[in-house]
Amino acid sequence: METKLATQVGRLRLRSPLLTASGTSGSADELAGLGGSQATVAALGAFVTKGVTLAPRQGNPEPRIIETRAGLLNSIGLQNKGVARFLSEDWPKLRQYKLPVIVNISANTVEEYGELAGRLVAGAPDIAGLEINVSCPNIKEGGVSFGVDPVAIEKIVRTVKRPAGRALIITKLTPNITDITVAAEAAIAGGTDALSMINTLRGVAIDLRTQRPYFANVAAGLSGPAVKPVGLCMVWDCFAKIPECRSRRVPIIGIGGISTWQDVIEYLLAGASAVQVGTAWFVYPDIFVEMKKGLERYLAGNRTTVRQLVGRAHRW
Repeated sequence: METKLATQVGRLRLRSPLLTASGTSGSADELAGLGGSQATVAALGAFVTKGVTLAPRQGNPEPRIIETRAGLLNSIGLQNKGVARFLSEDWPKLRQYKLPVIVNISANTVEEYGELAGRLVAGAPDIAGLEINVSCPNIKEGGVSFGVDPVAIEKIVRTVKRPAGRALIITKLTPNITDITVAAEAAIAGGTDALSMINTLRGVAIDLRTQRPYFANVAAGLSGPAVKPVGLCMVWDCFAKIPECRSRRVPIIGIGGISTWQDVIEYLLAGASAVQVGTAWFVYPDIFVEMKKGLERYLAGNRTTVRQLVGRAHRW
């Protein structure tokens, strides 16, 4: 029986609006390694994996992470074991959780995105969805991020959608752009089933001891509480300005600085149908359990449901 927590993201019916966030959720073992993992699994609507690429990637040189006053800067560099080992080692473990699994994918060319999607769906036909990370550098265009180029975004989505079969296509948008609705509309034109936003913001840290940038790549990705107002604003803009989002034909998954159940409610009211939680999970291993309890109390107290809350703040 459907509960008040249930939500819908495209064809995907979720028992809860709470999802893990790519990059922080790993590929299979994070849930098993935490105490009370059964309760965490029960609180989740879906599991979103760390980014998977065609070939294994070593990632960026250390140091890779630094704490800020209100979040984290990370320069991991998409370290992962590649699609072949993901399918042979991680996928069998993920299936045991009995959760919809959404695989985050990254690539350096449009063609690689399509090949990767095809291999994943062929090797694991019951994958619930593919989340396209368009913040990757386009090596054919001098390393400029795909995510700031609407033409490239539309091409990537079309290319991934062809081999994806019934897997839900989610396009994860970068906030490092003047107007996120332009990128969102490009993804919709390409045929995306849903949008997720936002990825990390670009940031820099400088080491006072060495008097040089902390990270080898200089810029890194900022996540955590500091980015919540930005993520919330971008969800609001897409819901308000894009008819497909407002009608929920192309639903939004909100990401960015979500640390409490109250943050979840704000994202729902702004127009998100579900949310992803990442950085806060590092700090609070039981965060999904606590968020579920808080959401249930709020929904009961206000005699409402998650579905009814989506976009409600726009009525005013």
